[in-house]
Amino acid sequence: MNRALAPYSLILLADPAPEGEDRGLASLAALPPAQWEGLAVLAGADQARQEALRSRVAELGGPLRVMVLPPCPAGAARNQAAEAARGEVLFFSQTDCRLPPDLLARLDADLADAELTGVGGLCRPTDAQEPWARLMGLELELERGEQLPDALCAAYRRQEFLQAGGFDPADEGEGLENYELAYRLSAAEQDMALDPELAVKRPLPASLGPALTLAYHLGRNRFRNILHRRRLGIRGRGGTRRFWQSVLVLLAVAIPVALAGRDPQRAFTLAAVCLLLLYPLNRGFLKQISSQEPELMSKALLWCLLRPWAWTLGMLRASLDRVTGQGRN
Repeated sequence: MNRALAPYSLILLADPAPEGEDRGLASLAALPPAQWEGLAVLAGADQARQEALRSRVAELGGPLRVMVLPPCPAGAARNQAAEAARGEVLFFSQTDCRLPPDLLARLDADLADAELTGVGGLCRPTDAQEPWARLMGLELELERGEQLPDALCAAYRRQEFLQAGGFDPADEGEGLENYELAYRLSAAEQDMALDPELAVKRPLPASLGPALTLAYHLGRNRFRNILHRRRLGIRGRGGTRRFWQSVLVLLAVAIPVALAGRDPQRAFTLAAVCLLLLYPLNRGFLKQISSQEPELMSKALLWCLLRPWAWTLGMLRASLDRVTGQGRN
């Protein structure tokens, strides 16, 4: 790589709400300054938020600059930043993610294989002392079914990224487990890898409500992934267990509606049976929690009961988006 120019462009999407951003931006100080440039990308925020981010970046110094965009989805914002970037490799994350100090060394090692177009890593909680955050970290790690990069910890060679057209510009999610770009590159027979030793840390939900919101977005993205694979002719990877959990949730709603007027006791019993059947479908997850974090078991049991509702709502929203023509599905 040519070290005269910054070989890495770190494109960090900034959320309008800056929770965890100070620690995320501060982690850039551990990176070798001559080897990277950074863009903190803020789309559609008010003037006060823009000035606060600019002020924080100025305090930190270094090769980081702020890029303010009109309101647009996350995918479009990342694409515009990629066009403005100068690095030979584009690394995507968020300003609230703490980057590992060996990030560039790991990317050097991973991308030493000239055949690799991109490489991805994992997302772990910064607030691991919070039980719900710890459970969400295990959830993301155990539920990850793709050996592909997503937009919270992903690096792509700039030339291949631009040639592929970048991210789906209609992607409004936070990038987590949305593999649309990776699927397109895979369909074009461009190789990517997942490095399990590469991980960013970010605030994960520390209570049940935000955890369910995260599950909603995961459900939405996973449904979109199915549509992306179908469009590109890529064979499906798993998802059967999640599908049947959604079926059981829908039955738990439909049965009382259909039978409540005629046989309410039977309607309640059948709906309860449907919900209890969620637990066998989560046996592997519960077994992992029991062996790794037994003190989280009570929360995990509640989570297995409630999570499929959020997943299903997310999938229904994604299907509605498709019917109404939103996105590129």
